[in-house]
Amino acid sequence: MAYDRVSTGAWAWLKSVGSQATPLRRDWRSTDAHLLVHCWFSKHPRSLRAGDVLVYYAARWGVFPALMELVSDDVNDDAGGHPVDGQRWRWRMDVRPLVTLPLDDSPTLAEAGIDAVRVRRQSHILLTGEEFELVRDLILARAASRATVQSGTRAVA
Repeated sequence: MAYDRVSTGAWAWLKSVGSQATPLRRDWRSTDAHLLVHCWFSKHPRSLRAGDVLVYYAARWGVFPALMELVSDDVNDDAGGHPVDGQRWRWRMDVRPLVTLPLDDSPTLAEAGIDAVRVRRQSHILLTGEEFELVRDLILARAASRATVQSGTRAVA
């Protein structure tokens, strides 16, 4: 389903990464680093645009480890290019990280109040403004907490 995007500004999407069969690894930012520059889709993502925010959802773990931004409207036919399953994940878009977290420090689907049935077997879903704000705030709070612990100083807002 394609949405009418005329004069709508940036949208926020939940984007599944990994799967039950091939989950993200705990050290995903190094072992699955391809996800820091590209994301893949099983169907052509007609409604996504540059500037949209993707909230990565690590399907097997039920957590949100990153906020990413789409950097281009271009959708590349990359059949065979995905590092794990190039035939299934054919369509590639370029992204840049806004915030990334280790899986163990990432907020959960339950904390965000998003129904697990809604995200099951979906490559990406459009988030409401309220859903995005809650997930974004959870991720930013975890990132600030990690920065405080790692530096031993108080976080500054």
